[in-house]
Amino acid sequence: MEKNQIILAVIFLSIILIVIAIFLFSVLVIQRNRANKNFSDKLMMLKEFEEQILKAKLETQEETLSIISKELHDNVGQLLNSTKLLIGITQRSLEMAPTTLNTAEETLGKAIQEIRSLAKSFNKEWLEQFNLLENLNTEIERINSSNLLQIRFTHTNEILLPNNSQIIVFRIIQEVLQNAIKHSKASLITINITYAQEQMLEICVIDNGIGIDTSIIKKGMGISNIEHRVKILNGKVTWQNAFTKGTMVTILIPFKRRIYEN
Repeated sequence: MEKNQIILAVIFLSIILIVIAIFLFSVLVIQRNRANKNFSDKLMMLKEFEEQILKAKLETQEETLSIISKELHDNVGQLLNSTKLLIGITQRSLEMAPTTLNTAEETLGKAIQEIRSLAKSFNKEWLEQFNLLENLNTEIERINSSNLLQIRFTHTNEILLPNNSQIIVFRIIQEVLQNAIKHSKASLITINITYAQEQMLEICVIDNGIGIDTSIIKKGMGISNIEHRVKILNGKVTWQNAFTKGTMVTILIPFKRRIYEN
């Protein structure tokens, strides 16, 4: 009888120990899950905070560009127009205007057109109904007309990004082009926009310049601006020396494909 009681006591105690072990294990699992969730939440909050900081910085930049646009159009543009008008009056007052005066008048006219195009590309209201391909073509025409270098542009027929994202992509490409114009000593730049894979837009910019030192990429302000903008779009950007000569910049931007309903 005592032996049976001992066995029952051992079994009962074992059951209690097993229940306690299961309870402790469950508590540990719950605490671990909570810790993991808190860590994930903190990472997400940190990411959202960084994105808000970057967006605020870019919004400030866009506001500054809008102010510059207004100044270019209302002040500098008007001064140049007045100067062109005075040159025109002088030309008409002369029996035969000198070639240098005619050249100055023609050059001034081109400068006015350039400033108008530049002011338009900075204008915030104009950018609200933005089309990347149309505006990029305009920008390329403006650069090509300056005879600094030539840009060739191939692209997909449609950009499946919202307008505000297209504006950011436009600014990214603008910065890439300005870096190439300033530093690459290139005579030709090619831009290709296509879909690399499902729900991924690829922008590839290649110049035939002197190449890039990949060890100092992150030191430039222009490159930092590009990385910040790409980060806002949850994309990825890489710089590398092109296969033969020059620099290749590759930008991958994810997007959600539109669903069309009948």
